[in-house]
Amino acid sequence: MATRLPAIKVTRKSGKECFQGMEGERTLKDFWAWAFSDLVSNTERGKLAEYIVATAMGCDEGTSPTWGSFDLLSPEGIKIEVKASAYIQSWEQKGFSQIGFSIAESLYWDGVDYAKEKKRQADVYVFCVLKHKEQDTINPLDLEQWDFYPISTAILNKAVKGQKTICLARVAELCGSGPFTYQMLKNAVIEVWQSGVAGDTIKQKSLQPNSGDGIEK
Repeated sequence: MATRLPAIKVTRKSGKECFQGMEGERTLKDFWAWAFSDLVSNTERGKLAEYIVATAMGCDEGTSPTWGSFDLLSPEGIKIEVKASAYIQSWEQKGFSQIGFSIAESLYWDGVDYAKEKKRQADVYVFCVLKHKEQDTINPLDLEQWDFYPISTAILNKAVKGQKTICLARVAELCGSGPFTYQMLKNAVIEVWQSGVAGDTIKQKSLQPNSGDGIEK
């Protein structure tokens, strides 16, 4: 009979940790710089978007979950799924990429077994668009270059039930009051979560959307 192993508790690293058995004083920070400097690529951009949303929501302490059924859990108890897309990629392009996101239902996995029913696991989806369209000045660390669209899973389940992908135009339509800036994101996510009614969109109060430049029509 196979031995069941508990999950390993991950501790947050400082970056100063040194490799052992390697010439020179190479650190974990050196590895991070080597592996994750291409923030425009779709893989690193996605993880960066998760971090940006985590900082907005105040849940960036500790480490990023690697196998959870959703990306983030806010202090308010909001389960958040983060999706990211951009017009510009690291590789050579014939033209700008079309903005699209995966919204496929999934099976919950607890580390050992999968659930039997597919569904969208989070309470709120945050669709993040790196909207900048100039290669020479694109900088994913500049939050002014991002737009954010929070949508409740209840709305997605009603409007696009069973759909695996969604385009930006549909995201903007379902969001209703977006796009939002980084500074507005936390309040927008909380309001979307609190609405909790399928088919309901954010009722704009003091929140004001930013410019729609770069939005797919």
